[in-house]
Amino acid sequence: MVGPGAVKRIGLVICGLGCAAVMTAGAQTVAPELLKPENRTVSSSKRFTVFGGTRQERSDLARRADRLLEGLRRELGIGRETGDPVLLILTPGDAVRLRQPRVFVQVFDAGDAGRKIEVNISPGAGQDPAAVDQGIVRALLLDASLRKQKSGGTRFTEPPWWLVAAAGVALARGEAAAGAPIYDALLEGKGMPKLTRFLRENAGAMRGRAREIYGAQSYALYTALAELPGGKARVLQNLTLEEPSRDPVERFGQTWPELLDEPERAARMWALSVARLAAPQRTDFVSAAQCAARLAAVLKSLETPDAGMDPAAALVELARTPEGRFKLEQAAAELRRLGFRAHPLYAALVEEYRVMFDDLSRKRRKGFVPKFQEAGDLRWALDERSSEITDHLNWYQANAPAEQPATLVRVPPPEPVPRRNDAISRYLDSVEQRGW
Repeated sequence: MVGPGAVKRIGLVICGLGCAAVMTAGAQTVAPELLKPENRTVSSSKRFTVFGGTRQERSDLARRADRLLEGLRRELGIGRETGDPVLLILTPGDAVRLRQPRVFVQVFDAGDAGRKIEVNISPGAGQDPAAVDQGIVRALLLDASLRKQKSGGTRFTEPPWWLVAAAGVALARGEAAAGAPIYDALLEGKGMPKLTRFLRENAGAMRGRAREIYGAQSYALYTALAELPGGKARVLQNLTLEEPSRDPVERFGQTWPELLDEPERAARMWALSVARLAAPQRTDFVSAAQCAARLAAVLKSLETPDAGMDPAAALVELARTPEGRFKLEQAAAELRRLGFRAHPLYAALVEEYRVMFDDLSRKRRKGFVPKFQEAGDLRWALDERSSEITDHLNWYQANAPAEQPATLVRVPPPEPVPRRNDAISRYLDSVEQRGW
């Protein structure tokens, strides 16, 4: 809890030149009247002090911040220790400057009162609760990161933007069932972006659909990393590095160097995580017949009008034109989506065709013809085998004997054993009767 003396010192420091801004924009000055006791509310956890706005607005924001703090405790174990106070300031309309972010996070030293983390919330941000949540989550992650970093003062490294976005989505998923459609859209799109380019993106200025897509991609990456050995413990380790690199890609490599060394493995893992987060019907396996039909449809879409040319050679010729390479790229993308749901009998063949079409769209034509012919023979054999299996199952279902309902058989009680009538038995019975 911030005392009256500390509040005065905070106001002086906020208005002064000692503010260390986290974002690129300049620090925003806070009106002195916001720091009066009647204009502030302390949250139940004592971690947040809300300034400005009405009493109801401050109470609602304090409860919201406490829920986010509790969610981070459950998700990553963050916030169990006492950290730096977080000041949430509802900025009045006349204090908003042009080009100022709607939610602005900064760190400053309040002298004897210690280090503070401030989240300035403009009036326009009230219509965007996700932006407010992101600012609060970012402040809490920043607090956890600063407690471990060796560098102090105004020199520190911010938490990765992808982790801030992923944490926000992880906490929001507990409140609403929405979210699967955006993963479904990512699954239908052109695939995930290059990991190194994605890690360097700054989500601070994103809004609307762009922020939703970035959050979905971040959460998919987070869930994929959580399934690796070490899981969430390694995610927390990356957040609390003592000497984190300022380059986001290098910082990622400080914890997961194997993924930077194997970008194809990282891309597959990331895309599979998106598939799992998509709508349930997107991740159900299709039957062998459906898989064969969809594979045949993709191959048919690549056929050329020249019927006299060998199919493999025709595809090589198709890859020599920009339009043909685009068609091959689209076919590879369709097979990638099919691969997530392919029947186990066809999964390896679907992946083989996808790799061939992807290589051909990138002008890698060496060895394509024999590979395509071999895949065609295998496809014919699988279709025959699948047909035989289907026929056998249909025959068995039609000719299987009807199951007889189980009937309960009444078992008669066992007959009593006749008593023995020899001399020794009669003597023992008499002894038992007398109680000796």
